[in-house]
Amino acid sequence: MAQIGHVFYREDELVMIRVGLVLKTFGRSFHQDSFVTGSPFAGKTLFVFSVNGPILSTANPRVKEIVKLRQSSRRRRELGLFVVEGADEIKQLVAAGKEPREIYFCGEFTEKAGTESFIEELREQGRELVELGPDAFAKSSYKRNSEGILALAETWDLGLSGLPAKPRVSLVLDEVEKPGNLGAILRTANAFGVSSVLLSEPELDFFNPNMVRSSRGLMAATKIGIGDKQEVFSWLDEEGLCLVGTSARAKKSYWDCEFKDGTAFVLGSEKLGLGPFWHERVQEWVRIPMEGRASSLNLNVSAACLLAEFNRTVSSTLQAT
Repeated sequence: MAQIGHVFYREDELVMIRVGLVLKTFGRSFHQDSFVTGSPFAGKTLFVFSVNGPILSTANPRVKEIVKLRQSSRRRRELGLFVVEGADEIKQLVAAGKEPREIYFCGEFTEKAGTESFIEELREQGRELVELGPDAFAKSSYKRNSEGILALAETWDLGLSGLPAKPRVSLVLDEVEKPGNLGAILRTANAFGVSSVLLSEPELDFFNPNMVRSSRGLMAATKIGIGDKQEVFSWLDEEGLCLVGTSARAKKSYWDCEFKDGTAFVLGSEKLGLGPFWHERVQEWVRIPMEGRASSLNLNVSAACLLAEFNRTVSSTLQAT
């Protein structure tokens, strides 16, 4: 009897058996006991795909599925999968404990990008690699200058219950709408040691390829929690965090504050800033002084200013004691 993950020959074709309801379009599907009989798999659909050299056609079902996952948030939710492209991005994902489901590469592109050693490393680890021809990979890729490697990884739960208790410093982003901005903020948050990032009613899909790309794979390195405004505030309140917001009208500059552990910086949307809900709940308002004609800053720049100052003041306090 065949087992899940076993590789075997049937009709001169190398195939692998899988069980589930989400990978149907990755290959031909066979129902019930086509390959497995009298087993706990009875009544389930078994998915089989061949491994016969590089996939060359841009019309191949697997290539089409990658494109769908790249372009459609609905498809990502349906399959529970998302696309990660680039050697560093995949390495960061694995380092955070998120294993890729499938890995695709193009030899011509990896040679140009100098990522062949990473491909060999993956092979030595016994990982399954699927080779795509240049056209098929270009169709699948979302990077302008591709490194020739991408992966499909499983999405994960983003509930508030998974956040660490009593965080040293947290970041709250209200109604964030630009995936590229969010990805950059997650890189910044990781660099400054943020314990958790809370997304209050985000207007984007967390697993959007632009977010994955701009985070450089660090999207899994910091704990993320998503909820509506009241849910996010309730979590912050239960943890006893001091909520700090930014406003051009605030009297106190952010560098005149003595931030302490247990701080949560609350930042509003790129368009409108913080709305009435957070204005009623933020405990301390600070401004980021600007000398030029600009009236506002990119969210990532604001976050970097606040987090750098937080680390400086907390570090100075610790050194003084």
